[in-house]
Order: sequence, then C-alpha cells, then structure tokens
Amino acid sequence: MQEPILSQNDLQKLDDIILGFIIQKMVPSLSVLINDKVKLSSIKTSELSFEDIHDIIHPLEFQENDVGVFITCDGDVKYGILFYLPLSNAKKLATKLVGLEQTENLSSDGRSAVAEIGNILAASFFNVVNEETGNEMMSTVPGLAIDSVSALIETPIIETAVSETFIHTFIELQCIDSKITIFASIFQDPSDAKKLFK
Repeated sequence: MQEPILSQNDLQKLDDIILGFIIQKMVPSLSVLINDKVKLSSIKTSELSFEDIHDIIHPLEFQENDVGVFITCDGDVKYGILFYLPLSNAKKLATKLVGLEQTENLSSDGRSAVAEIGNILAASFFNVVNEETGNEMMSTVPGLAIDSVSALIETPIIETAVSETFIHTFIELQCIDSKITIFASIFQDPSDAKKLFK
C-alpha cells in the first residue's frame, strides 16, 4: 500500500467541495434533461493505490454488459469521469431521451443519447470547477463502452493518475420517478486535488 498524499481532513474537505459542485450544476442538469426529480444519494472521496482498484466497484452485482460513458478534461487540472449503469437502466434512459423503446441492445440513437447525457453532466461539473476555481479545462469527446464495471474503470484511472495514488470520488444519482440510478466515478491526481483548496 502506497503512503497517502492527502490527509483524512483533506479528503473530507475535498468531499465537501465536490459535493457542492455536483449539487450546484450536475443534479439540476440531469433533472432538466430527463424531466425527473434527481437525488444525490451517495458521495465518498478516497485516496487509493492501483492495488485498491477492486474497492472502487460498487457492491451491487453488475453484469458483463454494463454501460459506461467516459470523459476526460485537460488543462490547469485533469479529471476523468466515468458514468456507468446496468444495461437495463441505460435502455430505460435512452427510451426517455429518444422516445423509442430500446430492445435487447441499445440502438445507435440510444447509444448516442446515453453518451450525450454523460457529456452534458461532465461539462456541468467541469464548468462549475472553472467558475469556482478559475482553472481552465478542455473536455474530450465522450466514449461509450459496454463491458463489466471492472473493465470500464481501468481507462479513467490510467488516463488521469500520474502519481502512485489517485483520488476517487464515487457518486450515486437517483432519478426518482423513472427509478434509474446512475453511478459516477470522478478521478483526479492528488496534485490536482490540492488545487481545489487554494
């Protein structure tokens, strides 16, 4: 186990800061997009080493066909965000957005709709970070994949971590009426996380 760079007090401060960012923009954005009440039901920020990757996976039993949307941003700070949900929930979400019921697999339009939701939610987070801190960032085009969560989670860690540990914030967004839950993992390097304290 690598020695942590941030103290538990720092992690709690970071948790509070990110919570504020998510409530300020991400929750209202999702609510408007899907015309549903959205509740942030869980948030936890941890500093982990690469040996701890298994601790990231939410305790729910995900399948081999979970849907993940991954977006990074580069600039003064670097973030990676992975939004993921079971295929059944992704199909419900796509049906709400494109108006056509999704059958066994996500249609091309359904995939585009789910990817765009991830893109808009990530942009809402990056924008509030910019507004609150002045850090300039440019986001990438979202990538969508259907795989197990353990496979989906590897790319964001590899693309954002430059130290021997990384900061992981887990969030759970519940769409009340549609009963859709979207999980998100926000990744950053400890050196970037420290910039939020300034």
